[in-house]
Amino acid sequence: MYKLKLSLVVIIAVVMVGCSSQKLNWDYNNSPAATQSMKDWKTYAWLNKPGENNKVKGYQINGLTDMRIRTAINSDLQTRGYREVSKEDHPDFLVNYLTTTRTRRELNQMTTSMGYGWGFWGMGATTETQVRDYEEGSLIIDFVNPENHQLQWRGRSTSRVVQGATPEKRSEKINTAVKAILNGFPPGHKN
Repeated sequence: MYKLKLSLVVIIAVVMVGCSSQKLNWDYNNSPAATQSMKDWKTYAWLNKPGENNKVKGYQINGLTDMRIRTAINSDLQTRGYREVSKEDHPDFLVNYLTTTRTRRELNQMTTSMGYGWGFWGMGATTETQVRDYEEGSLIIDFVNPENHQLQWRGRSTSRVVQGATPEKRSEKINTAVKAILNGFPPGHKN
């Protein structure tokens, strides 16, 4: 019985860790000219000024989150050797981001008790089902061609939103997401 309980605890822990991980994906203009151009990029500028994203319907931004995301993106890009310039200085690409949230539903079933029997009696089990709603958030980073404003590269990180997180934890989560997203840039590059 002890081994059964221990096994259940381990399974629940693995499932909970799996639910909290981030999902990543990338997409980009895969024409040979565009992918080569991305590898030659050196300078960038922001598509919107700080705070402008929250004027667009559907964006979930506040000033502190905006500051954290911009700081993380700037830091990561500059660590990789890119240089921020103004739009008037003709950057190689424009940077934009957006965030979204949606409510997700999680169903967990757990066998809470087992039975056994003799002769004509059989085995039995009781299964408990728990339903939980949680918020899932996505951070999407876009790199845009400054000449025609066409999207050239997009990276996305999606994970569970931690309710009641401290400012330090929020910054840490944003920094982790930005680094993971930008590890997919430029296309074909291994970081």
